[in-house]
Amino acid sequence: MRQISRGLVTAGAVLVASLALPGTAHAAGPTVKSAYSDQADWSVLDVRLNFSGEVGKLVATLRPVGSSATDTPVATITDFTKRYESSSWDAVWASQPIHLDTLGDYTVDIEATDGSGETTVQKDAGTLHYQKQPVFSGFAVTPAEPDIEHQTITAAGDMVVRDPSTRETEPLPGASVDLTFDGGSGKATAVTDGAGHFAVPHQLTQAGWAFADYNGDLGFAASSWIDVRPKAAPTRMVLDQSSFHVTTGEKIKVTGTLQYQFGEEWKPLSGIPLEMDYKECSTCSPVDTTTDANGRFSFVRTPYGSKSVYEIAFTSYTPFAQHSTADVTAAVTATTKFSAFTASLDKYAQLKVTGTLDLIGRDVNDQASVDIQYSANGKTNWTTKKTVKVGFGSQFTADKVPGYTDGYWRLRYAGSTTKDIKGTTSNSLRRNRALTRIKDANASPEPVTKGRTITVKGVLQERPVGSSTWRAYGGKKVQILFRPKGAKSWYLMSTVTTKSSGSFSKGFTARQDGTWVPVFLYPDSKHFVGSGTEDYVDVR
Repeated sequence: MRQISRGLVTAGAVLVASLALPGTAHAAGPTVKSAYSDQADWSVLDVRLNFSGEVGKLVATLRPVGSSATDTPVATITDFTKRYESSSWDAVWASQPIHLDTLGDYTVDIEATDGSGETTVQKDAGTLHYQKQPVFSGFAVTPAEPDIEHQTITAAGDMVVRDPSTRETEPLPGASVDLTFDGGSGKATAVTDGAGHFAVPHQLTQAGWAFADYNGDLGFAASSWIDVRPKAAPTRMVLDQSSFHVTTGEKIKVTGTLQYQFGEEWKPLSGIPLEMDYKECSTCSPVDTTTDANGRFSFVRTPYGSKSVYEIAFTSYTPFAQHSTADVTAAVTATTKFSAFTASLDKYAQLKVTGTLDLIGRDVNDQASVDIQYSANGKTNWTTKKTVKVGFGSQFTADKVPGYTDGYWRLRYAGSTTKDIKGTTSNSLRRNRALTRIKDANASPEPVTKGRTITVKGVLQERPVGSSTWRAYGGKKVQILFRPKGAKSWYLMSTVTTKSSGSFSKGFTARQDGTWVPVFLYPDSKHFVGSGTEDYVDVR
């Protein structure tokens, strides 16, 4: 004989001594979790059970809400089908549509038996809402597969009220219907017309589910969910020019047309946000644009480095177009310039040059050959007097460059075709000093008797820059040097000051054979050194 356990009993029932607690079941039958009208069809009863093994039998009895648990049920339902499982021990069983003579709400009592014969009786397991039900009929989305030339869809259907006992329907006019598109991001509301019909157009922005809800005086109703998946058209970017070669600081203008394919024809695609940035960039710096009515786009950038590869791409998702890209290559010729160029001419007509060769638009550690050039007039016949190796961006110095008494100097870098670097020439600097000389230099008498006096004399003169005339250079100190016969070194014998006429004279005691010469060794910054003719004196 099977055992029956009673779940929730009515308040007036007598407790059986074998029950541990009211509202609990002590047998091992299925556990009744709930019973309720199915959302899609209120005349269908859904029963949710927790169970182990199998459920062999399921019986539901209906009685009007508010009636006694001992009242005779108005219906008994035994035809259930398992609808879905949420786990191996939890599932929902659904009945066939139930026919009752009277509309209303009915309390559901459940008796559930497992495969081993253990039974649970659950009173007041739930409510069957047996009322006229609002229902969506014929809900559809057209076109079913929107494409790039048909981006507006229309969600349409009818709202009816269905009698659960007769299954007959009648239109539901004036009902407010909420519609959801684009997987949840698009919303709209419609009101049904006199025939219960509604139709709502919508500009699709992304793929996703579309559905309708009604939540009014008659209760809640939901349409079927329709997965709207647009057909994405192939696209391509047709560039007017895909490669550029510019000089540092110059801009490139990248233009083209974005097109989509429809059938066999390629057409312009307008209103699409695009960006251009370094391809596979580590430090991104995009520029943006949007295609115009003719699908045209334009980007302006200033490339940097020897070669840059840019990628043009879509910046946002569009369900109607496949995302395409295009590459643009920009080669850049680096430029150079000289800065801090100085040139100084010492008293011996030797030049000292300093400067910096700056590289613009490139970061390298290479060295370059810089020519130091001279021109007498600063316009023509530039000749290279010395070439030095320098590092870009580092100051360099070149000294003891053989110079000229007057003329123009500049720096020149020829550039590099292999490294794509443009050469440059500095500004020119004129450097000169006034010439000096000692005219009529003489040591006498010669020969001379040892112990007698040797007189060294001459006239110090200067020739100013730009002049061809020599003139007296008075008030300056002249050094008189002597080199003994057979010696290599000169000895300073005396320093004399020239008269206003530039002349000077100095006597010395004759002691040995040797050569005498007057020199102007310490000029100011505007004059070169000068000297007279060497004169050998024989001392006897």
